[in-house]
Amino acid sequence: MKPVIPYLAALLLALPGVSMAADAPTPPAKPNLVFLLADDLRPDCLGMLGHPVVKTPNLDKLLENGFIFRNAYVLGSNSGAVCTPSRTMIQTGMSYLRQQKPGGFPPEKPTLARTIKAAGYASIRSGKFGNGPKRLDDEFDRHLDGGNATGNADNIIGFIKKNGGGKPLFLYMASHEPHDPQFATDGFYRMYQPGKIPLPANFLPFLPFNNGEMTVRDEKTLPWPRTRENVTAKLARYYASISYWDSQVGRVIAALKDAGHFDNTIFVVAGDNGLSLGEHGLLGKQNVYESGGMHVPLVFAGPGIKKGETKAFAYLYEVYPTMCELVGIPVPPGLDARSLAPVIQGRQAALRESMFTAYRNCQRAIRDDRWKLIRYPLIDKTQLFDLQTDPHEMTDLAGKPESTSKIRELTALLEKTRKEFGDTAPLVVSNPKPAGWSPPNDGMGQPKKPRAAQRKK
Repeated sequence: MKPVIPYLAALLLALPGVSMAADAPTPPAKPNLVFLLADDLRPDCLGMLGHPVVKTPNLDKLLENGFIFRNAYVLGSNSGAVCTPSRTMIQTGMSYLRQQKPGGFPPEKPTLARTIKAAGYASIRSGKFGNGPKRLDDEFDRHLDGGNATGNADNIIGFIKKNGGGKPLFLYMASHEPHDPQFATDGFYRMYQPGKIPLPANFLPFLPFNNGEMTVRDEKTLPWPRTRENVTAKLARYYASISYWDSQVGRVIAALKDAGHFDNTIFVVAGDNGLSLGEHGLLGKQNVYESGGMHVPLVFAGPGIKKGETKAFAYLYEVYPTMCELVGIPVPPGLDARSLAPVIQGRQAALRESMFTAYRNCQRAIRDDRWKLIRYPLIDKTQLFDLQTDPHEMTDLAGKPESTSKIRELTALLEKTRKEFGDTAPLVVSNPKPAGWSPPNDGMGQPKKPRAAQRKK
C-alpha cells in the first residue's frame, strides 16, 4: 500500500483549496475590543493612577501593564451636559464645533460602530441612555441600558456567552457611575468615611468670579459656601460609586477569561469627562481647569501594548481611530481625530505640542507642557498659570507685568489652534459683564423671595 500514499497526496494537492502543508500558520483572530467608559470619572481616580484613597482592585490588575495618557482631554462642550458632545465625538471622531453647525452630523460620515462592525465584529453598547447620540448608539448590534453597573455588566456578560464562539467582540460598557447621585451598594458606601477623606489642595468655598456657568445644575448639588463636611461627604459617595463600578468591571473580566477571550482582548478605560469636587469652589464639569470637566483618564492595555505612560497630549475622541489601528482596521479618512497608536507603540513621542479646550461661549483654554492660559470673553478676564510650579492652578500670573509677553504668545496660539477645530466664538465681546461673583442668598442658585411672596405661594 505504500506506493499509494504519495499518489493520494498528489491527488489531494491538485484539488482546489486543499493544502497539505503541516506547518501552514493559522491566521490570528482579530483582538476583541472592550471599551470601559465611566461617567464623570476624574483623571486620577483609579488606584493604579496613583490615587491615595479610591480602591479599584479589578481595574488596577487589568491595567497594571497598560499604557497611560496623563494628559488626555475632552475637546470641549456646547452644553452643560458635557457627556453628550463628548460621547458624540467618541462615536464620530469629529470636533463637536463642526457638528453644531446646521444639519448636525452628516449621516454619510463614518462612525465608530459602523467601522468596527464592517470589520467583522459582533458589537454591543450597554450603558446610560440619553447622554449620547441615539442614532449612533443604535448602530451597535445590541444597544441596551442596564440601569446601573450591575445591569450593564449582566448585559455584556450575556453577550459574551452568546457570541463568544464566532466573530471577534466589541464590548462598549458605557456606565452610569460615578455620576451623581453616585450610586453604589451599601458595602461600598461603608468603605469610605468622610472624616478620613482629604479636601483638594485648591479647595475654595466658592469661585470669586463669574466663569459664565456659576449656577448650572451640577453647581447646585451642594449649597454655597462649600464646606469641608459637605464636600468630603460627596467625595465619599463618589469614591464608593467608582469602587462599585470597578467590582462590576471585574465580573466582565472574569466572563472574558471563562470564555477564553481575555488574552486576545484590547481594553480601553476612560471617563467621558472629568469633574470638579471642591477645587476652586466648583462642583461640576462646566469648567476648563485641570481638575475640571475636560481632563480625563485614558489607559490602553492588552496584546501588543507595552507598559508605560506619557505626558503627550491626547483627545478622548481619538479612541476611535486608535482602536482601529491597534486591531488592524483601516482608519476612515476625514476624521478630525488622530490615532494615538504611534505614541503607544513608541514610534512618536507626541502628536501635538499644545492642547485646546473649550466650554460653551464663555471659556477657552490653551496649554503647552508648562504654561496654561484661560480666557473668559464674557467678562474680559484672562488667567495664566505655570503648571510646572503650580499644577493646581492656585496662583494666577495674568496680572504681573512680566507675564505680558507670555499672555500675548499663548493668545496668538489659542486663536490659531481653535480655528483648526471649527471654533468661531469670539475671544473678545463688545460689552463684557462684571467679573465679580458671590453666592446667591439662599445658597442654592436663586435669591431669597420676600416672605410675603412666599406666603402667597
